[in-house]
Amino acid sequence: MKDKGTPVLIRLKAMASYEGIESVPIQLMTMGTLTKQPEKEHYIIRYRETDRDETTGETMVSDVELDLKKNRVIMNRSGDFSNTMVFARDQRFDGQYRTPYGDMDMAVYTRHLQCSVGEKEGSLYLKYQLNLQGNYASTNELHLNYLTGKGKAV
Repeated sequence: MKDKGTPVLIRLKAMASYEGIESVPIQLMTMGTLTKQPEKEHYIIRYRETDRDETTGETMVSDVELDLKKNRVIMNRSGDFSNTMVFARDQRFDGQYRTPYGDMDMAVYTRHLQCSVGEKEGSLYLKYQLNLQGNYASTNELHLNYLTGKGKAV
């Protein structure tokens, strides 16, 4: 993952709610980069996620790129699990979810999007429904905050 952007501390909290199953939050604190784009209030954040498969013991790696604008967010994930998701309030996006076990049709419907971005700090809140293979899979929430060395405490 190469990027010459500004180093940022990223704090991420994600929750997925499934029918009849209580949500358990996943939290991550990592370093990434922030790159300002030429358009006003448009930034790209890049970071790496690693996760251990509890069944096989393998470490799964994904590089994540978030293209952040006030009213639209594009998430590109590459690696062992890859996909592209476009989030815009009250809009549906159809795509593919690629896994080591095969590809699946995927759709996301964004219920809530709040994105506040800046050169020193920013935040993102997403709430969306995820469908896989045409069936409801989960309702997801993502809270992300980032901070450069020049910002306030996160």
